[in-house]
Amino acid sequence: SSMARGAHSTEHECFASPRFDVFVEQTWKPMIFEHWKPSTKRSVLPALNRRLLAHFGRYPLHMINHKMVQAWFDEISKTRKGAANRNLDTLQSVFKLALRQGHCLTNPCIGIRQNKRRVLNRFLSVAEMQRLSVALDECEAVGGSIAQCADILRLLLLTGCRLSEITFLKGEYVRGNELHLPDSKTGAKVLYIGQAAVDILSRYYCKANTELFPMKQGASTSLVQSLWLRLRKQIGIEDVRLHDLRHTFASYAVMDGCSIPMVASLLGHKKVTMTLRYTHVGDDSVEQAAEIIGAVFKGIFTQSEPLKPLIPQTNEAPTLAVKVKQKRLPERKPTAKPKPKAVKTMKQVKPLQTPASLTKEESRAVQRFRDRELFL
Repeated sequence: SSMARGAHSTEHECFASPRFDVFVEQTWKPMIFEHWKPSTKRSVLPALNRRLLAHFGRYPLHMINHKMVQAWFDEISKTRKGAANRNLDTLQSVFKLALRQGHCLTNPCIGIRQNKRRVLNRFLSVAEMQRLSVALDECEAVGGSIAQCADILRLLLLTGCRLSEITFLKGEYVRGNELHLPDSKTGAKVLYIGQAAVDILSRYYCKANTELFPMKQGASTSLVQSLWLRLRKQIGIEDVRLHDLRHTFASYAVMDGCSIPMVASLLGHKKVTMTLRYTHVGDDSVEQAAEIIGAVFKGIFTQSEPLKPLIPQTNEAPTLAVKVKQKRLPERKPTAKPKPKAVKTMKQVKPLQTPASLTKEESRAVQRFRDRELFL
């Protein structure tokens, strides 16, 4: 009917919105994307072009509904669960802005459950670190870029830094045993490093404003990654990621007695909760802790002197009820015309006289019981 057509036309005009690809290029990128860190933009941009714009680009924003997004997310999750989660985060960012600007009534990403993230609880054992050290020594003997990448790997283990924080270091950032980073994943920060790391960095220092590892931008990272893949296969630790060197640094700091807030400062974390994700303890440390706690409780259970009660009990002392009964005030003799009794207050009550057989604790208990009776 004409009425239905009119309603449909009005509804379509109310929900008119730009296409997804136009909104992303003209609005979302200038307002949101351009304010992200360069490393974040480098990781998001390929997926944005290859998955988001390719799939949703031609649709107006108001026509992209929850069912479409769920089907798209499920399809990617079949092969790449982690990538599906990251792409969904980007799509959610786009629709948050679209919702604020009135281009849609709801965010179609809301209600979609992300894939369960794999718990990564891996750090190098002492034996694995010894094998890694031997392999790094062999790389340093080769010289050139291989030796440089080996030093970078050793710095990652000695400092707990991220790969980008080492590969883009400049001489001016190194001040004694401190790294003053003007920009990082968590913003500007100061990291404290040990003498072993300082000795390695000193070999590469030339000028304050030059990079310590002057390869082409990005090439350093890729070369280090390539060397790491080869080394971990060589020494039998293929399940260890490069980022697990940071976990190893944090875990050994905790096992050596450093507090969690201290480790958070070493890693440059703003929140201690993030540090807890990085710190793990070895089975030997857990077993040692269990032995210590067991020994403590064994000593408590087998102690020669029993714990003293709050009120010591003796054979001679009467019970609390008897003591109260014995110490009641004598009754007054009745008179022909009894006068009204004055209300007794706690100040009018004479101090309770206790026999010599009672201890101080028992006397206090009787007095408290007496005071409570009179008060009530």
